[in-house]
Amino acid sequence: MMTIRTALQSAYEQLASTSSTPRLDAQVLLCRVLDVEKTYLVAYDERELSPAQEAEFTALMARRITGEPIAYILGKAAFYDLEFAVSPAVLIPRPETEHLIEAALDWGKGRSGLIVADIGTGSGAIAVTVA
Repeated sequence: MMTIRTALQSAYEQLASTSSTPRLDAQVLLCRVLDVEKTYLVAYDERELSPAQEAEFTALMARRITGEPIAYILGKAAFYDLEFAVSPAVLIPRPETEHLIEAALDWGKGRSGLIVADIGTGSGAIAVTVA
């Protein structure tokens, strides 16, 4: 059986050549499988994964190794302190877009009758955040 520590070490090594954030990716995916926060991975690194957890982690890792974005694997993305459902059918909200939201909100302060259209962008992150 694989422990949290050995699962993460193996994942880091597998992702090192395909991801710019191999440690974070591995931790996020294992947290998803175990339904825990990242601190749990450190505190209980000798805990063994069940065969089902090991299989699920291996499957998620295989998707990440091929370059699939973490947001698509998890089915969600954080944006402006909100969480949005995402899939390959929609764009993943980008951190850079948060700066545009801030600029738009600053520009709109004190103005009335503004209308915002967020058309065909996928998750609706911009429209929901600006509203």
